[in-house]
Amino acid sequence: MNQPSDKELFSLPKAFPFAIYLATIPNQGLRTMQWHDCLELNYIVHGNGHYMISDVRYEVESGQVFVINNNELHCAYTSSSLELLCIVFEPGFVTGNTLVDQEYLEPFFERNVNFHNQIQSDNPLASTIRDLAYEMKREMEESCEGYQLIIKASLLRILALLFRHFKLDGQLGHDYIVHQHRLDRIREAVAYMDAHYQEKISLDTIAQRVYMNGSYFSTYFKKVMKISVMDYVFNLRMTRAANLLTDPNISITDVSLSCGFPTPAYFSRAFSKAHGLSPGQYRKKYCNSLDIQK
Repeated sequence: MNQPSDKELFSLPKAFPFAIYLATIPNQGLRTMQWHDCLELNYIVHGNGHYMISDVRYEVESGQVFVINNNELHCAYTSSSLELLCIVFEPGFVTGNTLVDQEYLEPFFERNVNFHNQIQSDNPLASTIRDLAYEMKREMEESCEGYQLIIKASLLRILALLFRHFKLDGQLGHDYIVHQHRLDRIREAVAYMDAHYQEKISLDTIAQRVYMNGSYFSTYFKKVMKISVMDYVFNLRMTRAANLLTDPNISITDVSLSCGFPTPAYFSRAFSKAHGLSPGQYRKKYCNSLDIQK
């Protein structure tokens, strides 16, 4: 996958690691693939376009539900303004020590090759999830006595219904857990790259974080992440640069150096190749879009 990717950061309270909110994605601007540590459910309120989840394209329309696990690269591309009702939560919010608790999360982790992230709008399950989601949103906003218990009960009902749906459709299996185990082996290296991408880092330095030699780590990382190590670092730098360019008070030279590019000229060539716009053109386009919104 050659698209830039960026990690979404959710600050969920440790005591109640759950959030539900409406999100609007406008029909404009550069899109980057996102991933995060939380599990996510999206209900499409209105609008259309398409989702890219990992390497699979899904057409989007009102009334659909999408199931997205942690570490799945995903992005919405819109042909109109898209409104989503988003549910995000930590796996630990659901699971206890029993096998029954762990089954709640099988639709996120224990998938087979037939799995689809999308539930169509004409499936009665989609409308059931919609109703339960809006109930959770209302409880969250009102925060009356016992609201956390009601929210968790509603979420568990959604997850149990998802488990039944995917199980009956033969979309759950144990193939996917192999990927999770592989991902666990390189998780510390990924975290190191996320924290140090703006520095000059070598393949061997990254590989040492997970006690592998450089050559083996390079092959292993690409097998798991579907992207090379250096391309992953490059995408981190490029995504950060695109974000910094939206601030007109930061010079393009400072953007390039703070994101780990050796020279402004190299940054300009790399950015232009990745985005089809020079850094200056990208900044101008972003500022113009803000003026139009005003």
